[in-house]
Amino acid sequence: MQTIPRETPLPPTLSPPPSLSQKVYEGLVQDIIDSRRRAGDRMVEAAIARDLDVSRTPVREALGRLESDGLIQATTPAGYVIIRPSIEDIREIFEIRRALEPMAFAAVVAKARPEEDAQIRVLRDGVAAAQTPADSAEANRLFRNFWLTRTPNRRLRETLMRFHLQVQLVRAATLQGPSGRRAAAEGAHRLAQAFLSRDPATALTEMTDFVDTALTFYEQAAAEGGLQLPPVHANGGQ
Repeated sequence: MQTIPRETPLPPTLSPPPSLSQKVYEGLVQDIIDSRRRAGDRMVEAAIARDLDVSRTPVREALGRLESDGLIQATTPAGYVIIRPSIEDIREIFEIRRALEPMAFAAVVAKARPEEDAQIRVLRDGVAAAQTPADSAEANRLFRNFWLTRTPNRRLRETLMRFHLQVQLVRAATLQGPSGRRAAAEGAHRLAQAFLSRDPATALTEMTDFVDTALTFYEQAAAEGGLQLPPVHANGGQ
């Protein structure tokens, strides 16, 4: 009788380490979000490569991605400048979010799995527990990433991801005060409940309300002069 050999378990698949270009890109993005590099600052390929002690190639690739993201624009002489989004820019992004995010979140809820419940509870509680603007921004980013990366429609997911950095910038600005952090926590709680209830219709409504509340808060803060978008450097930088 022929013996069927036992299958040898395959080793777990490991994600490839991020490329140097990806590391440079992520570092520059975080610098912008944390206001270490601000609107109006110049970003020069050679200077950044020297500061980071890397070749110019990964810096060039990272700057190209930032330009595609709409965070910087090419200038003369050679280099880029960080763009400060206008209020109208932000309103247009909110309009896109309102049209697409409720549909995306409802689709995620429709395909939710029981093993995901514990994770969304942890993320929801993290948003509620955050006490500082930086902690709140990070907790909200993780919560949004949870559902956004699970959007079943790849093209819809990629469209929303195009505005992910702009969302982070606005969130960092509007979470400066306790009222903004409280509103974000309440919204995350309702979204998590819709997810845990496996209720796509409620998910659609709650995400619509969440985006509307965020826009209302943003416009109120802007009208009162309390919106702390990254300031423009008068003399520019590198």
